[in-house]
Amino acid sequence: MSTTIPEAAELRKAIYDKGGANRTDLVGLIGLGAQLGDDPEYIELVAEVARDVLVNDAEPPGFISDEAADWLTDRLGDGGGLTCRAEFETLKSVLSHAVSAPSSLVAFAVREIERAILTGRRGPLGGVEHEPGVVTAADVEALRVVAFAPTAGAACHVDRATAEALFDIAHATATARNDPAFADFFARAVGNYLAGDVFVAALRRDKADAGPPLSLAGFLKAFAYGLTSASAADGHKSVDQLAEERYREENAQTQARLEAAAKIDAGEAKWVLAHLTRGGELTPAERRLLAFLRDESTEAPPEISALFDHAA
Repeated sequence: MSTTIPEAAELRKAIYDKGGANRTDLVGLIGLGAQLGDDPEYIELVAEVARDVLVNDAEPPGFISDEAADWLTDRLGDGGGLTCRAEFETLKSVLSHAVSAPSSLVAFAVREIERAILTGRRGPLGGVEHEPGVVTAADVEALRVVAFAPTAGAACHVDRATAEALFDIAHATATARNDPAFADFFARAVGNYLAGDVFVAALRRDKADAGPPLSLAGFLKAFAYGLTSASAADGHKSVDQLAEERYREENAQTQARLEAAAKIDAGEAKWVLAHLTRGGELTPAERRLLAFLRDESTEAPPEISALFDHAA
């Protein structure tokens, strides 16, 4: 490669004039991060190329495979963590545009934010250097973007690896003057994990080609066409009545699933209790979590409800 670094506009033209971006283009762009990592036009370009290569051109489109996620994380910072803002913006672009991403990719992003918080080095996140061990407002927003990314099989559902990382951040910054928004974000994110089934969207790779869900009108129409002539002619119930019964049954099943998900089961209780009692005073974020669980869960095991007196 020439020692002269091309302008972002030149790079864009070279990549897209040949018919589209590929992984080789993305590797080349990531390699320029040390020289161009803070240039807005370069950041926009590398984020766009990553989105095209890993999200839009995925099979099926929008679903990032485990292999693609591992490939990307191996190349960001040469396996040693993020080194510039462009790399973090690349992660954000991929995660925010994907229909489904492996939890490993989300966990990588969350751990990189944790690293920035604990070291005070915010350059890769696009922020300014800060005292180590303090969660800033910008950190909360960065966590919010990646923590609620659509992980495999779920939309806006926080997974265990992310919840674990958030507990680690809360404990590591227990005595720090964190931004007030962190406690509320922590409570909602970990609470989301504990009541995960409420947020599960049932999006899976093998269902991706099934098309969008039917509207109520579409459902009724499809149901009517599916009736056998005998069912329609039995004289006891009309097509509309049968469709309404089917609709009510499905609503009842959905409601029962949501109510069950709002309960904290024994396994979840053991997991969260281990974190809440692993040493030291409860952090402000953990007390806010207890308040969230007290107010939002329909049923909590005695071990958890016994801690509700410590809720924020």
